[in-house]
Amino acid sequence: MINSVTDGLTNGVMRLTIRMRLTLWNATVLAFVLGAFALAGWVTLTTTLRQRTDAAVRESARVVAGAIRVERAAAQARGDVEEVRGETEQAVLRELRIGDLEVFIADEGAQLMAASQPGPSRTSINTVDETVLLPDEVRTLLRGIVQTRAAEIADEREVALGTIRLHGTDWRAGVTRLAPMAQDPGEPPLLVTILHTLENDRLLLRAVRNTLLLAIPLALLASVITGYALARRSLAPLDAITTRTASITAANLDARLRVVNPYDELGRLAHIVNGLLGRVGDAFRTQRQFVADASHELRTPLAIIRGEAEVTLRRSTRDEAEYREALQVIQQESVRLSRVVDDLFLLARVDAGSPIGEHRQVAIAELVATAARSVRSLAESRGVSLQLNETAATDGLRMLGDSVLLHRLVLNLLDNALKHAPTSSTVHVRVDATDQIVQIDVEDGGFGVPPALRDRLFERFVHGSSSQPAHDAGGHRSGAGLGLAIAQAIAHSHGGHIVLGPSTDLASGACFRVSLPRLASASGDFA
Repeated sequence: MINSVTDGLTNGVMRLTIRMRLTLWNATVLAFVLGAFALAGWVTLTTTLRQRTDAAVRESARVVAGAIRVERAAAQARGDVEEVRGETEQAVLRELRIGDLEVFIADEGAQLMAASQPGPSRTSINTVDETVLLPDEVRTLLRGIVQTRAAEIADEREVALGTIRLHGTDWRAGVTRLAPMAQDPGEPPLLVTILHTLENDRLLLRAVRNTLLLAIPLALLASVITGYALARRSLAPLDAITTRTASITAANLDARLRVVNPYDELGRLAHIVNGLLGRVGDAFRTQRQFVADASHELRTPLAIIRGEAEVTLRRSTRDEAEYREALQVIQQESVRLSRVVDDLFLLARVDAGSPIGEHRQVAIAELVATAARSVRSLAESRGVSLQLNETAATDGLRMLGDSVLLHRLVLNLLDNALKHAPTSSTVHVRVDATDQIVQIDVEDGGFGVPPALRDRLFERFVHGSSSQPAHDAGGHRSGAGLGLAIAQAIAHSHGGHIVLGPSTDLASGACFRVSLPRLASASGDFA
């Protein structure tokens, strides 16, 4: 049940717009802050008022008790005799300015001795005649203090505090004990009671409460309105980004988002989206070019096959030699077509991130030697010699990799070198190793790589100039422009790479250097 309610609330919040969620979060936080502030202020004000009232009651009780003691001492010094009980205390109360306080003086038996009289500008709980009665509430308070808190007021400097309700109003009461004079030990102790009305404090607290109850909702309403306006204005660039991004299609990938402020979050977002659009545009253009080049490469062998078949079938009769010649051309172009399709499929798997081989221990020096032997007859037919150099570090050298793919990598580099090696030149193949990498160098004696092609050398369907017509390792027409791209893809799948290195003293042409990790694949592209 709780999970269902939680999921419902979460789904409801998720359906709100960002500006509405920001507004609600702002209002919620402000509500908690204002509520905490109001509660703290209310507690502080209530405590302060109570402390102020207690201090006033306590100090007034001490002042009245002290004044009575002083007046008693003066009367005894003058030899005055008190004709009416409580006359001295009543005289003291008449002379003191007690403000809005009520004062009762009684003995420990709760018998009233004197009480404050109302002035012309204030109301009192007492009457103005001399037959003032002690209110029952005050009598009950005094008896309770005498019975349970006598020790608390044993010292005249101590005041016992309490709260009573009198005539529908709360009063703060303070009681102190006035001991008899030393010259008159028979006189009973007196209890001086001070009452301070809490009505003014109640009215003040009610006014503050009403103010808070009105101000907090108004502040929250103003916060919601202001927060929504600010959120709407702050997120306006995001709406523009959304609208602009939605309008970008394959037909206008060159369009970019407008960056208002490149230093804030939305500006950085627009910059990132522009970078993404740039990469998507480049990938789209590359894909278009790839499709166009692939179509062109596939069209040529298909056209040759179709042409040979049409020419052969055009005549009703042909001799066996003509049929064999036509079928040989069709076979050669079919092989070339199959190789282009296989290359495109391999590159498609690389682009998709699919595994393209199985890794196991490979004797790399033996693999390079096998690849060199497989193209030696082609090199001899072109008048090019092939020289293999192996260092002592490659004896028994083994690495993790796919032997078929690595063999194809070396064949593609050798095929590329033979295409560009002039007659009577030498193609040098070197294999070396360190503790970390295996290095294979293939260098021809051609004219090198033109500067305009160096940055695009490993792109697909990039053709370089060659000294002789290009053939693959089987002696067929090649030149699809995929050899180096596939070799680089195979190197990357083994965690390595191919770079165009500097020419050495052995030859003056292009030198391709393959670097592969010696122990394991770093890219994880193996099955």
